[in-house]
Amino acid sequence: MADAIYGGATIEATQNDMARQLQSTMKGYQRQLSHDGVYAVVTLMANDDSQRENPGQEDGEEGTLEKTEQPRKCYIFCPERDRVRLFEELDHKTAAPLIPAFRDYVLASLQKRGNLRQLEVISQKERIDAWTLDLEPDDKNVIEVLEEGLKAGTIQIPGAVPGDPDGFDEVNNVTGYLNTFGVTVADRIRDQFVPIFNPAREPLSDEVLRINDYIMQKAGYSLYDAQLAVAEAVKRQLDRKKTALIIAECGSDKTKIGSTALGALHGLWTAQKKDGRGKSFGVVMYPSHVTQKWAREIGETLPNTHGSMLFLPLQHN
Repeated sequence: MADAIYGGATIEATQNDMARQLQSTMKGYQRQLSHDGVYAVVTLMANDDSQRENPGQEDGEEGTLEKTEQPRKCYIFCPERDRVRLFEELDHKTAAPLIPAFRDYVLASLQKRGNLRQLEVISQKERIDAWTLDLEPDDKNVIEVLEEGLKAGTIQIPGAVPGDPDGFDEVNNVTGYLNTFGVTVADRIRDQFVPIFNPAREPLSDEVLRINDYIMQKAGYSLYDAQLAVAEAVKRQLDRKKTALIIAECGSDKTKIGSTALGALHGLWTAQKKDGRGKSFGVVMYPSHVTQKWAREIGETLPNTHGSMLFLPLQHN
């Protein structure tokens, strides 16, 4: 079904005796695939016009984004009736300078102009709102809304009116700024960059914990909490995107972290207990002076796994 929609097929469904047709746009979606037991779960989200990649590009290939001077259409998805989140997502779509104090005015003005329109959502489980945002070249329509509001006095830039408090009275240096606004800045960063795995709020998966138990039995030590958190995050990222990066200093044990993530993802711990499961093979390309360490650490990390070294001579023409 996901492939059919992604390929541009027309889907027809009947709900409450009402037939609905979904006219798809070929390769016009972001696609995420995950697994829930034996079932595959696919999420397709409509691409903004600015995110459409070069024609002829295959799914999963890297490409450059088209640059156009034409108006563009953006799609916004947010929790139901959450105006704060709607404004934050709108802020991500436009380069026009927006601050929270402008929220109610900007949303109302764009809706009145017809630039921001709410879509009908048909869902059995998710409670979300969907919106379309039409942007003129260089976000001219959003800038016009801001200019009209500033001229009419409906909105004001903090500190622009003489005598009005701007919150910077006690700020004389960077330390003063961080003391005054540090919590607010931290909250904004945390809201905009949501981690794949948050060890303060979520438990480690059973798969990662079992791999760590094996390391303890085989090597005599356990991974640190931070290493386990990275392994859990990498496992989730691999499940979502098939690609992940571990960037850390030498000696951070990236080998065991990556091996733990792979072992947990593919269920090696439970697979070794099942009859009839075929072997799986992985290829690791690494500098020759650390291949022996890699082979040893993989054997210490993953149950029922063996690491071997193969040296290929370089040929010069």
